[in-house]
Amino acid sequence: MTVELISEPEWAGLRKCSRRTLQRERSKRIGPPYIQLGKKIFYRVTAIEEWLLTQEQIQPRAHNITK
Repeated sequence: MTVELISEPEWAGLRKCSRRTLQRERSKRIGPPYIQLGKKIFYRVTAIEEWLLTQEQIQPRAHNITK
């Protein structure tokens, strides 16, 4: 079994956000699950994909306005 991991700086780069944003999300428990090895933080690619799917929002339909 192979688990693909990306580092915290890599994930921040992909999201175009700061590492501090990721740290804040972890403390609020609103980001994807993570793995801590020593002092370093890693994310499983599949966990990120699953988390992203939970963030998906459906666009509400526009009301038809007839004149």
